[in-house]
Amino acid sequence: MQTVLISGGTGFIGSALARRLSGSARVIVLSRQPADGQVSQDAFESAVAEAGLVFNLAGTSGAVASNLDPAESLATSNAWQLRFLAACAKSPERPRVVFASSRLVYGKPESLPVGESHPVHPDSFYAAHKLCIEHYHRIFAQHGGMSYTICRISNPYGLDLGAHPSQEYGFLNRMVRWAVEGSPLKIFGEGTQLRDYIFIDDLVDALLLCGREEAARNETFNIGSGVGTSIVEAAREVSAQSGAAIEHVPWPAGYIDVETGDFVNNIGKARARLGFVPRVSFAEGISRTITASRDRR
Repeated sequence: MQTVLISGGTGFIGSALARRLSGSARVIVLSRQPADGQVSQDAFESAVAEAGLVFNLAGTSGAVASNLDPAESLATSNAWQLRFLAACAKSPERPRVVFASSRLVYGKPESLPVGESHPVHPDSFYAAHKLCIEHYHRIFAQHGGMSYTICRISNPYGLDLGAHPSQEYGFLNRMVRWAVEGSPLKIFGEGTQLRDYIFIDDLVDALLLCGREEAARNETFNIGSGVGTSIVEAAREVSAQSGAAIEHVPWPAGYIDVETGDFVNNIGKARARLGFVPRVSFAEGISRTITASRDRR
């Protein structure tokens, strides 16, 4: 049975991935605790020693928060990653490391849909740090101790069964929580900007393909649905399925600075090389998320 390490395995994406792998692989979960990253190098090396496949999902979230305290964002993200990747590179298993990067590395798109060759212009320290960590993977791989696959993920959503489900991963999950609680769905401004939402089950499919397929080795892939849906359209779908009202509110300080405008991923490379095909429509994904959230409550 294959041994798989999930760094960040108690988060939204990591917990979903761990559930999928349960029964088909020996899963080791590494959590980013304590938050300051004070884990011994021996502990890192012990965690990765037997894993031929590593999913590197650990990280801090929040573009706005990173701009408020760039040094803290750097310390809690990049320092952890350097030590963790150094352990991966020393492992006798020479693991494949699948890294969860972000579509935010592209910044404001010059054209749509956004392909992997699009220029990168991060608009937040969070995105800049993600891009820096991408380069960490490449540098370690150049020295031959490991290989990598970088996934530039758009906007995942779905029932969050991670260790901290009250801290929703992403705006869409927060809207579903508001709907289930009977609160209005708050949208900053008009909400006409496009987003590329991907249901968590489809994202897990993509991550597993990136970890399994030889064509993914030392490559970068955009991972999303490839379909643009405006924020207000997303809210209307949640409203139609839940009965929640929609409320437009002013932009909070700091948020407009990291707003990228319209974004839709070009997933043609993942489709052609990996056979990745998102299967869950937006309406179905929202329905499943609302139903599961209500059942959990």
